[in-house]
Amino acid sequence: MSDLASNAPRNSRRRESRPERISLGDEELVRNDIIAKDHGTSERTVNRGDAKGAPYTYIGNVKYRPLKAYRQFLASGIKQIKPPRRRGHS
Repeated sequence: MSDLASNAPRNSRRRESRPERISLGDEELVRNDIIAKDHGTSERTVNRGDAKGAPYTYIGNVKYRPLKAYRQFLASGIKQIKPPRRRGHS
């Protein structure tokens, strides 16, 4: 009995067949699933930032994120809580 999967043509349109990183001038674009894996989250979690203005672009129907701009976006979301001011007793 032959294995049908080995005889099937490979689908070259799969995301995994696309490059993980693309250099565009001084910017490096990283595939969305690679960004999620590097951050230890799912793609869905990374995609939640899109509504808040996270930078991304599509190349060949695959989502890429500009690495420097995405890091700046993440850094802009850091919040620092200031301690409350205490009023002195006179």
